[in-house]
Amino acid sequence: ISVAVAQLPYWLIRNPSEVVKTRQQAGIEGYGEGVSVLDAFKLAISKSDDGKTGGIGELYKGYWENNIYAFPADVIKFLAYENLSNGKKNLPPLKAAVYGAISTGFAQLVTTPLDVVRNRIMVSEETSLTNSDDAIGKNSYLESLARLGREEGLDGLFAGASPRVGKAILSGAIQFATYEE
Repeated sequence: ISVAVAQLPYWLIRNPSEVVKTRQQAGIEGYGEGVSVLDAFKLAISKSDDGKTGGIGELYKGYWENNIYAFPADVIKFLAYENLSNGKKNLPPLKAAVYGAISTGFAQLVTTPLDVVRNRIMVSEETSLTNSDDAIGKNSYLESLARLGREEGLDGLFAGASPRVGKAILSGAIQFATYEE
């Protein structure tokens, strides 16, 4: 329950930077190389020519998708850690780091499809992903997830899994080693 409660304000603060980061990584026009973070934020909130996008709400695009992805990722991570540690507290830092790395890596692996959809939704107005009415970002989250699976299979669902898991292993090791210390 505490994970669910913590996610809402966490993403309220983090979402704007996540939108800008995702658009810069996707190479969206205007967000590319040489664009400062401040200019990228200004671009995100500026109104489009048709007035359909922009404004402060643009920085919160994908807010609910971030919560939908993050909640199961955190629950899986903490349940896996609890299982590996047999519920013991005050583990030695090295053991906590190993358990944390495994738990976090596993959680990020199994939630990769949720992450792929949320990232595509955050850039959907800015890319060709919305050329049709049934594109990712135009449908519900679950419809977008199902469409991704149908059209791109496991390769699409698990796109970027290796770097996500690699990053998670390192961050999980640090998080749990310091948590138990």
